Amino acid sequence: MRWKIIPFVACFRMMCFLSMGVGASASDHVVPPPASAYIMKLAASPADDELIYAATNGGGLYRTRDGGGYWSDISPSTKFRHYYIVALDPLDSSRIYTGGRETGLWVSHDRGDSWELLALPEASILSLVIDPIDRNRLYVLTPDGVHRNTHGGAGPWQFIFNYPEFVAENEVPWPDPTWPKQFSRFQHLTLDPRHPDTLFLGGRWEGGYHRSEDGGDTWRHESIGPIFRRGDRIVPDPVTPNLLYAETHHQGMFKSYNNGRSWVSSSSGIAPQKRTPHYGAVLISGSSFDPSNSDIIYAGSDYSNWKSTDAGATWHELGQSLTCEFARSFLVTENAVFSGTNVGVYRSFDGGNTWETCNRGLPTRTVLATTQGTVNGERFEWALCAGQPAIYRRSLECTSDWVSASWLLYDGASAIRFESDTGTLVIETPKGERRSVDGGLRWDVPATVYVKSVTAKLQQTFISGGSNGSPNRSLLVEILGATRPDDSVIEPMYQRPPYVAFAITTPTYPMDASVPLWTGQWDDSLSGILSVPKKIFELDGSKVLRVEVRDFQHGTRTGSAILDPSTPTTISVAL
Repeated sequence: MRWKIIPFVACFRMMCFLSMGVGASASDHVVPPPASAYIMKLAASPADDELIYAATNGGGLYRTRDGGGYWSDISPSTKFRHYYIVALDPLDSSRIYTGGRETGLWVSHDRGDSWELLALPEASILSLVIDPIDRNRLYVLTPDGVHRNTHGGAGPWQFIFNYPEFVAENEVPWPDPTWPKQFSRFQHLTLDPRHPDTLFLGGRWEGGYHRSEDGGDTWRHESIGPIFRRGDRIVPDPVTPNLLYAETHHQGMFKSYNNGRSWVSSSSGIAPQKRTPHYGAVLISGSSFDPSNSDIIYAGSDYSNWKSTDAGATWHELGQSLTCEFARSFLVTENAVFSGTNVGVYRSFDGGNTWETCNRGLPTRTVLATTQGTVNGERFEWALCAGQPAIYRRSLECTSDWVSASWLLYDGASAIRFESDTGTLVIETPKGERRSVDGGLRWDVPATVYVKSVTAKLQQTFISGGSNGSPNRSLLVEILGATRPDDSVIEPMYQRPPYVAFAITTPTYPMDASVPLWTGQWDDSLSGILSVPKKIFELDGSKVLRVEVRDFQHGTRTGSAILDPSTPTTISVAL
């Protein structure tokens, strides 16, 4: 079958003509051309959750007054289009802060109708937090570190955390010496709403994160376990004190029940990236709690988008009509869930099972060609657009808007056709044909190549207690069920052993907020001897050996079993 390029110019002009001069309410039955924007942050007014703001990376700053029905550009200046943050004063929702790439910090006192440059001119604004009790105390993260102001942004600012200085003093290993030793837009500044003097700051190549407990006067660096992890964003639970979540850069979600004294993996059910070579990467971003139930959490990863209904213990994938694989910001209101992605905003009214786009008013895309066809009894039209994402679709059975249909398609496309005999949508990309049998929701991207893995168990056997008065007892441990961590498949910048961690804990850990009785690690071995102090076994109560492996095939792997000094036991490591 020949490729079919259908001119879209006439159709596009007709859409533009019908939409010209018509407000959102008057054009509900007119389908505008595809629109999208790279959403960095969504924020809703606490006084009116139909009033929502969207900071975009390259498209400007937007506001909707009708819950996503139509977006208006309210950018402080036409000079700036890259905005990373938008934040509302917790005590006065008409007061809004925004900023982004080299914009400085801007403030509006009238919900975005007008703006003034408040502070830090020409600085890139990466993150901002406002003291929920003292609205005049602001903290701003720029590439060089953290700035503080106690007068609502007026007057001088204090530079309270110098990141390049920290990197130099601690000899942080930087992947490339030519790269600036700065924070990026992935790092976030957060605070504990119950203790506003407690601040958390994401880390880069030092791993972990930074904490201040005196309003930013002093800081200390903390890790997320013995395995190297970058904590992009630390999120305090909105209800439970001392309960923290860590969105990590490539290792999934982690959770601490004891205010960061120890961490456990909280990513069960979240699938890793689909790429070859595959290294089990799970970059978590944009998590948000349901305000009516903090056990319900939404989060994006670099493969898909997820929901937990049990406070992160398990996750399941959100509905496939959320057709972008990586949400950067979730927003949960009383009536809807919003997902800010790199192709615009999606909205769900049923807890994430089904989604619709709400991108009217956002920057439009250039359409190169269209094709039509029927999938599962429903008639669709698909549009091939310039740039990325390349493919959009809309239903012809109703007046639905265009929605991105470019799941895991990282290249542009040059042609599109629909094979009516097989019900298959086909596009031509620089890497060859890509085919979809479900109307573009998912594509036949190349299968991920895994190193062959051994399915077995982790076995633990006691060797007799130390002789000659040794204070330690030896444990012979053999880990099966995963390949030996081989960091040759990943970029050198991520080669940071150890990759195997052990902890002896109480049976009720971590939910009892205790800390491990003992911890240890191996670089990459899956068998060997652990030397554990005898006094650990002399403590009252049962004990558990917990194992964590940084598996470059499938992400973090964990297993555990009760320790019995007299009987060998087996610990299964679930795949």
